[in-house]
Amino acid sequence: MREAIGGTLLFWFIIPIFMLIIMFVGFIINYASAYRSANYLVEQIETCQSMSSCTHTSFDSMKSVIREKYKYGGKVDCSCNGTSSGTVCGVTLYVGMDLPLIGRIDYFKVNAETKAMYQASGALMCP
Repeated sequence: MREAIGGTLLFWFIIPIFMLIIMFVGFIINYASAYRSANYLVEQIETCQSMSSCTHTSFDSMKSVIREKYKYGGKVDCSCNGTSSGTVCGVTLYVGMDLPLIGRIDYFKVNAETKAMYQASGALMCP
C-alpha cells in the first residue's frame, strides 16, 4: 500500500512541479534571446544612420542574423518616428512558446528604442 501512495504522490504532485520549473526556465531562455536580439537590432540601426556606413543593407538581413546568432524565431516589429529632434526607431520582439496542439503563443513583448538620430533615413532601418 505504501508503494501505491508513493507512486500517486509522485505522479500528482512532484511531476507537475518539475514541469512548471522547466517551463519557467524555458521562458527565461526565450526572454534572454529576445532581449539580446532587440539590443543587437538597436545597435545595428544606430550604427547604420546612413546608407554608406551600413554593413547590413536591409532589415531582413538583420532578422536572419538574429535567427542564426541569437536563436530568436519570433515576430519582429519596427517603427521609426521622425521629429524635429531627430529620428527615433523602436523595435518590438515577442516572447512566446510553441505549444504542440495550440501553436505559437506570444504573451510578452520586449521593447527597445534607439537614441535620437539626426542623419537617419527611416526607409533604410524599418521595412
